[in-house]
Amino acid sequence: MPNPYTHIDLGYLESITDGSYDLIKELISIFIEQIPEFKEDFEEGLTSQDWGKIAAVAHKAKSSVMSMGMEELGNKDLKNLELLAKLLKVDELDGNSDEAIQIKKSINNYEDERQQWLIDNKNETAVKNIIEHFNQTCDSALIELQEVLEN
Repeated sequence: MPNPYTHIDLGYLESITDGSYDLIKELISIFIEQIPEFKEDFEEGLTSQDWGKIAAVAHKAKSSVMSMGMEELGNKDLKNLELLAKLLKVDELDGNSDEAIQIKKSINNYEDERQQWLIDNKNETAVKNIIEHFNQTCDSALIELQEVLEN
């Protein structure tokens, strides 16, 4: 059956719950409760320019949105946000610190195209834009998820 939704795809939830509608509804409810927390944490991270916090929230949010079938938001946008925030954090650290070296090593493991994109977009504006896109996409997804819960 084709997916009737634009932003969500509950195929993953259906597969891990053996189609248990009650369990799917419970997981959707948990996700709905997480979204305001993610938004608030992103806003706090931006306000204080706490790149480590933004990276951590992006990492946590990634698995949550992907469980709701929002693959591009998770695998592309939130992953890029996590990496951008880590790179901005490296700029604040002593470049020779263990943490900075570890972050640089992890970035070097990505394909050249992603590394170049990160270099080209390593700025606060790009971070804000991805967070704004996350907020808008989640707002639309929440409408769809409410519809699932009401049916």
